[in-house]
This record gives sequence, structure tokens and C-alpha cells, in this order.
Amino acid sequence: MKTKTITIGILLGVLLIGVVSAGLLDYFGKITGSVEVEGPVFYLDGQIDDGVYHKLLTNEIPNPEDEIEINWSDGHRIVFRTEPLNVDGFYKAKFDIHIWIKTNNASGNLIQLNMMRINEDKTEDIICTNSELINSSIKTHKEISCTSDGEILMKLEDRFGLEIKGLETSESDIFWMSPGAKYTSGGNPVYNRIEISAI
Repeated sequence: MKTKTITIGILLGVLLIGVVSAGLLDYFGKITGSVEVEGPVFYLDGQIDDGVYHKLLTNEIPNPEDEIEINWSDGHRIVFRTEPLNVDGFYKAKFDIHIWIKTNNASGNLIQLNMMRINEDKTEDIICTNSELINSSIKTHKEISCTSDGEILMKLEDRFGLEIKGLETSESDIFWMSPGAKYTSGGNPVYNRIEISAI
């Protein structure tokens, strides 16, 4: 019984010292050095959310049993959307977008990827954008990056979105992708995803 009491007393003492030290730091000291911010990873999922958007999962790998193939033609788009992020601001960020995609046009079709902020009323504001030529009839890995101009203003109910659209107007030019499918790169399993890093 004495041993338990002493152990609990020591633990409480350590916790109190930690709390007091953290409080005193504001007045008597500062933290020096650099802190690395590891951003979330968003995984593309084929399931429809709210009847309009495909799901964009936060730090959660899609369930392969739910996987579907989706397609769209030039002049049209697909959009993936997260759940509300519950943050009132987001740091200046680089978005590295990894997608496996194919097209039926051997000479190539141009796609545009837009990272967006989607408001509660579904208003979409572009954060950053980039384009890529797709000219493969088999699903090929493309890494497309874009960077926000500065810190990203957010409301608690806002979400991140990824829009992928064909830039031409030919209905006969088609794109295909399997958002939640697992691919292999260098022997490692990889997914359609967005990696975010602070800059």
C-alpha cells in the first residue's frame, strides 16, 4: 500500500512540475530551434458523399472492398471532399497530389487539378492549381503539385476539396481512375492521395 501511495505521489509531482514549468516558460523563457509540422494525408475514395462529391479521407486508407472505377469526359469534372476540418486557419502549404489515371486519347489529354476550400453552402474557392498531360492507355502515376499563396483562411465548417477536370471539350475523350485502389511503387503499396507539407 505504501509503495502505491509513494508512486502516485511521485507521478503527481512530476505532472505538476511539468504544468508549472510550461506556465513559467511564457514569462521567463522561450523555445529555440525548429519544429517540423507534419501535415495530414488525404486519400481519394470512390464513394459518393452528399450525392455530389466523392470522399476525401483524412489519414484513413480506403476500404478496398468499396473500390469502384470512375470515368468522366473532357469538359467535365470530378470532385473529392473532406469532412469539415474544424480549424479556423491553415498554414501556407504545398499539396503533392498523387493520382493513377489513364485516357483513351493516345496523343494526350490535358487535365487540371485544383485544390479548393469548400464552404458549408458548397461555394468553392480555389487555393492553388496545376495542369498535366495524360497520354497513357494504362493507369499511370502522376504527381502534380501546387502551393497556396499564403496561409489559408478557413471557417470551422470548411473542407478541403480536390477538383480534377478535362480541359478540352470533346465528349469522346475519356479519363478513368480507381480512386481507392492500392498500387505498387518500388515494391511498396501506395494509394491515390494528397500529401500536405508546411512551407
